[in-house]
Parts: sequence; structure tokens; C-alpha cells
Amino acid sequence: MVKIKILNLSFSYDSIEALENVSIEFKEGEVVSIIGPNGAGKTTLLKCIAKLLKPKKGVIYLDGRDIWSISNKDLAKILTHSLFEVPKGFNLTVLDFLLTSRYPHFRGFWETKKDLDVVEEALTMVNARCLAERRLEELSDGELQRIVMAKLIAHQAKVLLVDEPTVHLDLKYQLEILNMLRRISKINNTLTIMTLHDLRLASIFSDKLVLLHRGKIVATGTPPEVLTEENIAKTYGVEVEIINHSKAGIIIVPLNTLSQI
Repeated sequence: MVKIKILNLSFSYDSIEALENVSIEFKEGEVVSIIGPNGAGKTTLLKCIAKLLKPKKGVIYLDGRDIWSISNKDLAKILTHSLFEVPKGFNLTVLDFLLTSRYPHFRGFWETKKDLDVVEEALTMVNARCLAERRLEELSDGELQRIVMAKLIAHQAKVLLVDEPTVHLDLKYQLEILNMLRRISKINNTLTIMTLHDLRLASIFSDKLVLLHRGKIVATGTPPEVLTEENIAKTYGVEVEIINHSKAGIIIVPLNTLSQI
């Protein structure tokens, strides 16, 4: 069973404390959304798990091993993420770009028919097969975001780290992408950890929420356990009313902005 255990994790950008004594566990099959206001440390936490940032203190265990003891090649077979710059100006097609996700699985120097089939299936899942021969620099922001999602799918990793998967997408594709990520997690028993700003979408598509504020965990648990009026007032500085809708998830109605909290 794939499991991530984080113990007393702290990270700072020079003198700015971005994460402070964060401890939490995730297991395969879960869809987890990290939520919180801007500057809460959401993306920083993902980058630490992805081994893109080295913590000042604490440890991250992946299946019982310190993640910093695992080679990048071996880690890439287990974990993939969207925390990268999409290369532009290299005349890369979408297909070329997606095939880079298959490198950890290559047995030789070149892709196989299986690799091409996996990439084609990923494009189908994000409704973007028509973009396969397009150049990356020709894509709109929304199209590019769907291709990034296809790259994560084609990687076939057991852990997906996704930073704001709905950014630049209209409502239809937001729902399609989140439905797809949840479906992959449940069918393939994949652990998906994503950052989201939209609390309602987080409440609908997540098994677990992690609410961060100023680098610390305020609450963790199921959406109803985390998205309370008290927690939102404490972290977002807004008085709200919570409405639990059977189909639309947790609806958060702002009442007024509170004074400095």
C-alpha cells in the first residue's frame, strides 16, 4: 500500500516561514485537497512532497522510506506532479511532450507501441486527442492545462500531486478534470493530492481536506469536518453560513468581512 507520512515538516524562504511543524498522513485511493488562503503554504507543501524543495526540518516518508533517500529515477516511477514549467520555444508537439512522461518506463531509448497507446488514452480522457500534433506554444491556457493533466495520467504513477488543476478552465472542464482525477484514484487506487481554491469543488471531489493557514494545519478530515463556519472565519477572515446541499456539496455563503483576525 502506497502511503505518505509527514512528520514535523518546516520550510522557510529565507526569513519567511512557509510551513511550520506540519504532520499528516495520506494513503492510496484517497483524493486529498489542500485548501487555504493565498500564502498559506499549499504549493510549498506539494513541492516538499515532490522533492523539489528540501525541508528545513522534519521528514517525509514514502512507504516507510525517507523521500530524500530515494533516487529521482526510482521516485519518478511512483510519484508524478504538475509543478513544472511547460517547455515552449522548442517546437515540441503535444505528443512529444506527453511521451516525456513515459521515460521512467522506457526499456530502451525509444517509446514503444504501449507508450503511444497510453498517451493516446490519456488524451482521450481529457478530451484533447485533436491537439496531439499541435505545438505547445499554439495552445490556449485552458488547452495547456488539459495537456498537463494528460501528462500526469500518462505517467501511470501511484501518487499524483496536482497544483490547481482547474486553473484557466471553464466550468465544464473543471468538472471533467476533477471527475477524471477522482475516477483514476478509485479505479487505480492512486493517491491524489491537489491544491484547490474553490472550496465547494473541494468539498464535492475530495475524501479528505487539509486546511492550511500561515504554514500550519488548522484542520484535517472530511469536508464537513473541515469546512465549518469557525474554521473559515479563522483562516479566511470572512463570516459565512454553511449550507449542506445533497447534490451541490458544501455551499459557503459569505455574510460579511470580519475585522483583522
